[in-house]
Amino acid sequence: MRPILRKVNSNAEHSFSVREDIFPFLYNYWHYHPEAELTYIRKSTGTRLVGDNIEPFADGDLVLLGANLPHLWRNDEVYFQDKGFRIEAIAIHFYEDFWGTDFLEMPENAHIRDLLIEARRGLKIFGSTHRIISSKMEEILGLKGVRRVVQLYEMLDIIARSSEKEMLCSAGFLEEYTIDPNDKINEIYQYALANFKNGISIEEIAEHVHVSPNYFCRYFKKRTSKTFIEFITELRVGHACKLLIEGTMNISQICFESGFNNLPNFNRKFKELVGKSPTQYCRDFSKRNGSSFLHPVAAEDLRSLQNRDLLGRHTGKRAYQFS
Repeated sequence: MRPILRKVNSNAEHSFSVREDIFPFLYNYWHYHPEAELTYIRKSTGTRLVGDNIEPFADGDLVLLGANLPHLWRNDEVYFQDKGFRIEAIAIHFYEDFWGTDFLEMPENAHIRDLLIEARRGLKIFGSTHRIISSKMEEILGLKGVRRVVQLYEMLDIIARSSEKEMLCSAGFLEEYTIDPNDKINEIYQYALANFKNGISIEEIAEHVHVSPNYFCRYFKKRTSKTFIEFITELRVGHACKLLIEGTMNISQICFESGFNNLPNFNRKFKELVGKSPTQYCRDFSKRNGSSFLHPVAAEDLRSLQNRDLLGRHTGKRAYQFS
């Protein structure tokens, strides 16, 4: 199955789309579209794929994606089990030249033109820029007419001038990725996302997409610039990052819950991909991401968790721990 070209709904009153989503789960198909996309996840958790980048996402995730960059947000399994979970998100889709073909050629707008070029590799936004942009995305839901256009312009201006953003996918992905009408990559991604905690063999996934193991290995490497084993390892490490952030398991438990067979291999692969140990990753994440990034309900949940942990320390019982 190929990555699908998703049609973004618009109407005659507006030159770009602003949408608030409240659904059981996010749109979870590997897809692309000619519009650039600015998405703010108010409330949701799972795994985000942007080009060849794989990361866990949680409440507050804020990314800017350039035109035709394949991506998907895959929610955690609990969202598909009819347990009352709901996602909340705001998405803005706009053509890079929706304000006119010469607008971005003006010298005053050169930084925004450069931003949209950078966004073709995907940009994750954090820090004080995150707080400003997420607030403005909430505001844009109630704006109409020229105020709506000005709001988007101001957001792009702020992001372009900020250093609080990081690229997601590699430059090599953009150079090598092409849309193939017979592409099986979405089918592979969906199967891998559903089964990465288990020991998926090359023979198993090759049989699932009806090709030989040798052909599958060549095909996957050509389409993604990485081996299937590397891809599965990235999924497992990404899931481990999510579990570390949640703080409900120790590192030994997270190792096996993420699909690794032993702790030394888990620690080694985690450090290779993330650049730090699991414990250091959790500490750094806590410093960088405060409750100001979260949906109000999630922030209250976090405070409750912290209060329980504090109570546990006073009573001699740990609410959660890291090895």
